[in-house]
Amino acid sequence: MQEITLSKRLGVLASMVEPCDTVTDVGCDHGLLALWLIDKGICKKAAASDINRGPLDTARANAKAYGMQADRIDFILSDGLLGIAPFEKGSNTLVIAGMGGLLIKEILEKSRDKAKLYEPLILSPHTKQYELRRYLTENGYIITDERYVCEDEKLYVMIKACHARGRKTEPYSETELRFGRFTGRALEDKETADFFKARYEELRRLEGKEGLPEERRRILSEEAECYREVLRI
Repeated sequence: MQEITLSKRLGVLASMVEPCDTVTDVGCDHGLLALWLIDKGICKKAAASDINRGPLDTARANAKAYGMQADRIDFILSDGLLGIAPFEKGSNTLVIAGMGGLLIKEILEKSRDKAKLYEPLILSPHTKQYELRRYLTENGYIITDERYVCEDEKLYVMIKACHARGRKTEPYSETELRFGRFTGRALEDKETADFFKARYEELRRLEGKEGLPEERRRILSEEAECYREVLRI
């Protein structure tokens, strides 16, 4: 079978998937993540799902091009989890990536019972990470890991969560909701640290602009303070 190559972002996402029976990839795009996980023996079967037919057609074409056996991956047209029948047996990992945090939150909220059938959940919100972390921590999930990765001058975050099942953790602070609890490790990567520092300097510059409405200045100041806490400056 031809070697499947993942982007830097998808490579980090794939590294967070532990060996399991099945992976369901919601918002599968080209399907390469699911194909790679099967090829590397990380999972036995996968479901690649998308709300649009175009990405699914691309995923099917990629599966054929890479010689993937048809019984190892299902292609499902679905709005989030609504049209997906979870695999009945085994350890089932759920990946939701490549969309905004509010949409990921909506997908989980609309299928609360179905989401309980998956563990862990690996989520990659491109925006609104604060809101997604707050949703997870207030709705029966524990965030067990996070990774940051820079690609194409953008900073991406991947969040790994499991069901709390009665376990409790300390409430998240504003800074933790904004950046998570794994920034110490993330900032060991120079590219990530440089991105954080550049954003902090930009906030300082914006905060100091003349004629800025006070409410906007307050928001910028609060964000800058969170960056100062994380960067320890």
